[in-house]
Amino acid sequence: MERLDLLLKIIVAADGEKVTPAQLQKVAFLVGMKFPQNMPNDYYVFEKYHYGPFCADVYWDAEQLERDGMIAISVHQRGGWREYAATVRGSRIDFMDIPVEMTTFIEDKVRWARGLSFQQLVREVYIQFPEYRENSVFQG
Repeated sequence: MERLDLLLKIIVAADGEKVTPAQLQKVAFLVGMKFPQNMPNDYYVFEKYHYGPFCADVYWDAEQLERDGMIAISVHQRGGWREYAATVRGSRIDFMDIPVEMTTFIEDKVRWARGLSFQQLVREVYIQFPEYRENSVFQG
């Protein structure tokens, strides 16, 4: 299992809907925290940033997935941020290397994250991992 596979699985788990940068970052973080023993050696290293756990490599890998035709990256019309959605090709990938328990967790967390506002999502991550609030500009 490679980190690109896990990132693609997070995006595919949105069932054709778009994933925001915050949702992508926070779910990737939560997966790594829940299953540290299953993570590839080069899995993302999250730092305490302005809105909690952040790793720029997540965005670089998303761009690689786009170049590979697995996802499409678009720009939100009103907000200007990027959004990530699986392509037909990406949706057809077989994620056999990802354990069932991890797959279920990813699907549940994507559904959960997509149901929250940006503020609610950041707040919930801070509740679970208060140490990641350390460098935050968000205090809500």
